[in-house]
Amino acid sequence: MQQVPSNPVATTTDVSIAPTPNVQYINIDYINAINGSAGPDGAQQAVLTTIQQTSTIIYIGPLANSNTEQAFAVEINTIDVTVLQAAIRALGTIDGVNLGGATVVDRKLSIPV
Repeated sequence: MQQVPSNPVATTTDVSIAPTPNVQYINIDYINAINGSAGPDGAQQAVLTTIQQTSTIIYIGPLANSNTEQAFAVEINTIDVTVLQAAIRALGTIDGVNLGGATVVDRKLSIPV
């Protein structure tokens, strides 16, 4: 029997084919370059620990935009970006990096061009 090819409908909403589809993407703009504070007592580790207090990190993207921004994929525990932003800002200055102006934004999975 000949199979008829079918073309799926274009996806216009968030879809996940992973076993656990509950993934949330967030972007953190540290405002300041953070790459010089990557040690175990550094600003990056403090931010990771803060995120992990409310969610499980699935993916950590590389530093971007002159080492001031970073993308994360987390298990969706309905992470409230406003609360997370306040928690990161409350860290203050760690290892010479001031996190007091950091911003956290909920993102959809997309690749900017």
